[in-house]
Amino acid sequence: MASAGNYARFPNSPPSYPPISPPSYPPYSSPNYSSSRWAQSPSTPKFNEEFSPSLSGPPSGGQPNKQYILPLIHEYEPSFHRPTRIPQRLAIFLYNWWLCILSIILSILALAAIVILLAVVDHRTLPTLPLNITVNTYISFFSTLAKATMLFAVAESLSQLKWLWFRQPRMLEEIQTFDDASRGPFGAAQLIIRTSAFHLATLGSLITILSLVMDPFAQQILSYPQRTIQIGRASAKRAQFYDEQVDLSTLDSGLLDGPDWGKSHLIRVAFSFPLVLGALNVLALLEHYLRLLQKHGILILTLRFWVTGMKAAVFNGIFSPQTVQDLRPACDTGNCTFPLFDSLAICSKCLNVTNNVVNNTPQPAAIRGVQNISYTIPGGGQIKFSALFEEGNLADGPSTISTTVLPANLSKEMLGLQDPLLMLAVLQFPNVKQNIQDGNYWSSLPVTQECALYFCVNTYNLTVQNSIINTTAISSWTSETGTPTVGGALQPNGMEGTQDAVLQRPPTAQGGNDTFRIPAGTLATLKSWLNVTLQGTYNTSFSIFNGTAWPNDAMQALDGTTDWSSLMANISTAMTSYIRDPDESDSATDIVNGLSHKVETYIHVRWEWLGLPVGLVGMSIVFLVATMVKNEKKKAMAWKSSSLALLFHGLEGVGRGAGEGLGQMKEVAKHTRVVLTRGDDGEWKLINTG
Repeated sequence: MASAGNYARFPNSPPSYPPISPPSYPPYSSPNYSSSRWAQSPSTPKFNEEFSPSLSGPPSGGQPNKQYILPLIHEYEPSFHRPTRIPQRLAIFLYNWWLCILSIILSILALAAIVILLAVVDHRTLPTLPLNITVNTYISFFSTLAKATMLFAVAESLSQLKWLWFRQPRMLEEIQTFDDASRGPFGAAQLIIRTSAFHLATLGSLITILSLVMDPFAQQILSYPQRTIQIGRASAKRAQFYDEQVDLSTLDSGLLDGPDWGKSHLIRVAFSFPLVLGALNVLALLEHYLRLLQKHGILILTLRFWVTGMKAAVFNGIFSPQTVQDLRPACDTGNCTFPLFDSLAICSKCLNVTNNVVNNTPQPAAIRGVQNISYTIPGGGQIKFSALFEEGNLADGPSTISTTVLPANLSKEMLGLQDPLLMLAVLQFPNVKQNIQDGNYWSSLPVTQECALYFCVNTYNLTVQNSIINTTAISSWTSETGTPTVGGALQPNGMEGTQDAVLQRPPTAQGGNDTFRIPAGTLATLKSWLNVTLQGTYNTSFSIFNGTAWPNDAMQALDGTTDWSSLMANISTAMTSYIRDPDESDSATDIVNGLSHKVETYIHVRWEWLGLPVGLVGMSIVFLVATMVKNEKKKAMAWKSSSLALLFHGLEGVGRGAGEGLGQMKEVAKHTRVVLTRGDDGEWKLINTG
């Protein structure tokens, strides 16, 4: 073992502190953990006047007369003769700072775990993680870990800067300011106010304050939008050919058979009839129509009582318009899209001509019994009907509706249609509540509409979203608009021609060269049935046929209609859905292939919200490195936040009159200036400098 004489002692060192041979204790087991306690090399400075608050003369006995007050010095080597200089310094450095370095490494790893997890789950559906923990929970955990380990290193660095701060005389209360800054944002804000903006401690204080929003920022990283993804195929139906298999050979002398159009299926209706007398049923309704046909001289060759197919579609549009909907496509998920497609359809058109109606009926002296009424509509069409009134009821006059089938020339003139399925003039008299002497009942004009149903070709934009069908006809055309039907279609109101009706795309319409056809028998039968069914007169009293009161249910339903455009649109929609459905009609349909989608929730990473956590960890790394570099340059002991440092190196030079209360101590600290120095006994003390 080396002799102790090889190591010098501080001047005036008391006998109670003999020199300790380095081999006896490792560098980290010294009681005061100061290599300067072992020895001083000849090159070690013994005094620094810049930080010495006072000097005194030499004592007696030939000893030096100066009280040595040395700044806090960290001696790395007990002797310059030691051969392992660099490894020793590195070992001491790592021992002093290993916890701070480890905490920063853990903070970086926590952030890396967040980044890796986000990169994996970005734009993916919600994953099933172990223990059913959500992605937000993982982010919250790693964010908290990164924040806690980061703040540990920042707090230790702030505490170490406290000791460097007192390398110069400072107010005693500033010890508490640094301690408060290392404990939380409030103290950090106070430290920023008390120190220079360019001091290193300001950076640590800012990190501490900004860490308050680190968790909220981490929670904002993830969002959960929805998207539509394709998972399969969907299909819709379009019609190019509509045929009810009506055999023209069954037509006797051009007289038409009332359409059955349901392939003799049993009753299959999705509506109920508002029967006036309550005792009528579907059969009675059909019997009523048959009586009307017989009365007008139309021979019914075959008696059928099935209300199916096209009949059901028309009645559904009249009696239950709220239930009418477009043909539903095959869409399992309830969310489907289809390309634009063309299909044979029934279109409608209405025009209000009330202001152009002329009353041809002279006002009688008395209103009683059956009155013959005549009106002229635009284009020269005549509408005549009879109404039964009672004189006593005139003040509460009945509402009346009359529908008349118009000739084809009027349909072309008024609505621009060559040969529609149906062209109606509708006159409606609303309820009249006025004095009988007014005479205004007869002079008032009825609300008059001209409406038509006709074959057309619609271009559809079909989508299904959340099981709601949205079928929009974005364009429509008919070759009968201003152009004779290709092939010489049936002539109006009769069987003068027997060729099929063909709709061919006009040059002005976009699309292919598809043609759409309706056989002559189907067209003739449908036109005849619509003319009979939707023509008549109804008032709120009753109509008399052969001495029996028969309510005209169709006319009664039409009497309550105020929006004829919507009513005719409902009828045409119901008829179109029937034509496009091959399960119901004998239409030649094609399949339109679409895409089936589903809505899913996925994870969207908003990377910009990760900027603050990454920035804070980066700032804490810079702050820790800067603190370590500054501490090594000053060769200061790495006491950091240790309470033992204050206990072993407590304050000297403050009288006992400082008080024991916390408030009294704070007040004294405001006016006490101290410096951390080492005395002639080798001990480090906070010395009162006045």
